[in-house]
Amino acid sequence: MDLTEFDRLFDKENYKRHPWEISRCEVLLQLLKTSGITFPIKRIVDIGGGDAFVINEIYKQNLAEEYFSIDTAYSSEITTQLKVNYGENPIQYVQNLTDYFTNYPAEENVLFLCMDVLEHLEKEYEILKHLTQKNNHFLFAVPAFQSVFSNHDVLLGHYRRYNLKQLERVLNQHNFQIQYKGYYFTSLLLVRWLESIFNKNKKASIDNWTGSAFKTKIITTILKMDFGFTHLLQKFGIRIYGLSCYCICKK
Repeated sequence: MDLTEFDRLFDKENYKRHPWEISRCEVLLQLLKTSGITFPIKRIVDIGGGDAFVINEIYKQNLAEEYFSIDTAYSSEITTQLKVNYGENPIQYVQNLTDYFTNYPAEENVLFLCMDVLEHLEKEYEILKHLTQKNNHFLFAVPAFQSVFSNHDVLLGHYRRYNLKQLERVLNQHNFQIQYKGYYFTSLLLVRWLESIFNKNKKASIDNWTGSAFKTKIITTILKMDFGFTHLLQKFGIRIYGLSCYCICKK
């Protein structure tokens, strides 16, 4: 999760969701469709669930029997507001992985999502040490390329960015069996590279998007085409760099 996600939690009616968030969720759903995982599965657990946008969008797709969102920011006040914002969706909000495994024992056929989380940790071990369950699925995604690390990353609480080999190395060290991997958002990588040169003091974040609905639609359409093109090329063995990278794994 990004810390800024909670800045708008209590202003749902006036909040404009950033096109990156919308597109990122669409990428996730497309990756799941082509992952080889048989849905619906027993349970989907979103680690670092933030304002719960992703897990609630997944719920709409009927991909699991049970849904969980885990975030250290989930105080009783925040979880109450999440239930107000998203209605009576049967989603369990849990504050940390220790509480999750204590109160909801691990089962087979669970999909753990860990998207844009590892970069927030000084040591990835803080989360990966918990994910030892066999016969489960895992999807990890992280921001790519330290060369475009900027004040924007600092604003979001990132320690680092990764390339795909670095992400693979971390996951292999913790015995994850990587089945699919790649990059996405190639066009955004170019934009971020230019920003790292000409706009080093960028303060924009996902919680302060002021674009119109039309602009949001245009950007999300472009990013959808971007992902579709690079995903198609990858099927032919052609991998193109992007602003984020991912690995889909089993244990």
